[in-house]
Amino acid sequence: MTMSQQSELDGSFGPKAEREPPPVRTSELLRRFARDLPADRVTLGEIIAGLGDRGLGVLIAVFALPNILPSAVPFGNVPTGIPPLIFAVQLMLGVEHLIVPRFLARRTIGTHWLKALTPKLASALSWFEALLRPRMAWVTVPRAERLIGAVAILLAAVSTLPIPFGHNLPALGLVLIGLGLIERDGLAILFGSTIGLIGTVLLALVIFGVAHGLHFIIHARHLRFWR
Repeated sequence: MTMSQQSELDGSFGPKAEREPPPVRTSELLRRFARDLPADRVTLGEIIAGLGDRGLGVLIAVFALPNILPSAVPFGNVPTGIPPLIFAVQLMLGVEHLIVPRFLARRTIGTHWLKALTPKLASALSWFEALLRPRMAWVTVPRAERLIGAVAILLAAVSTLPIPFGHNLPALGLVLIGLGLIERDGLAILFGSTIGLIGTVLLALVIFGVAHGLHFIIHARHLRFWR
């Protein structure tokens, strides 16, 4: 083997052949975020800046997560359903980084509960990350994300309705959409959109059935009254 052949062989295992390190998983990003929080309070703007370009997906998933379970408090799903609606509008508009009004960005939040809650969210997210990976890139291009944003707006609006068991599937769809946006997983986004739309259709059918039943009962009583 000549020296030139040897150098070419060595060069194939050099720095150029080294793979780029994989991106930091979002669960680890959340853990670092919790560790770096100041001891007292933090502004909403600092939280958004700490989440970086994954903030939109993280916040959609986090705020939609409580609405997967039935709410024990009447109208309890409304406060957690409104933020994903705001984030979904920005997703449809193609906003890369979450835009928050200045007066909201300056609002401060105590960090003690963030330090306690964030590791739990990171642990739950790490379980999903084992199933997620970048795929079906055509779903995550900006033009497709505009359409996904429109679907997310519909699901977020439905998840705010104070109807028992009516917001669960749309909220689950939002969580999967948010996770898909975080990990650039087009399959998760499509799966979440499908689940959420199925839940929306089922809720519409239930509402239509209830309204039709009430109309029939009222009409029957009206006929009996005149007879």
